[in-house]
Amino acid sequence: MKHQQGFSLIEVLIALVVLAFGLMGVAAMQMKALQSATEGYQRSIAVVAAVDAQERVWGLLEGNGNCEDIDASAVSALEGDWIKHWSEDTSVNPLRGANWGNSGVSTSEGCEFTIVIALNSVSSNSEEEYRYRFNLPNTVDAP
Repeated sequence: MKHQQGFSLIEVLIALVVLAFGLMGVAAMQMKALQSATEGYQRSIAVVAAVDAQERVWGLLEGNGNCEDIDASAVSALEGDWIKHWSEDTSVNPLRGANWGNSGVSTSEGCEFTIVIALNSVSSNSEEEYRYRFNLPNTVDAP
């Protein structure tokens, strides 16, 4: 009886099937990593947009000297300019997943302001809302 040397065709095919399943798993991990990186980027840019809105509100405080004297129409105008700035150029819009209909700047009681940015999630096709709250001081001392 002859002794067999090397691998049979069936063994090679089984090894290729195992390798194919492994490579499909690696491809799925790469897709999930890409989705997570995109969502992380969007969240980082949302923080930058919120800080931009916060700095614009601080600019309103400079003109008034007292946060309770800031007019709601001034906040509304600021909100419109802020959203326009972050959404008008769609070719370079960093917050492509933003739903600006639910986003905005609002004032609560006293000197508390809330910034809302609604982002469409890449992986789950849902909407995530990020809220940033901050307080302005009641008075600003002139230099």
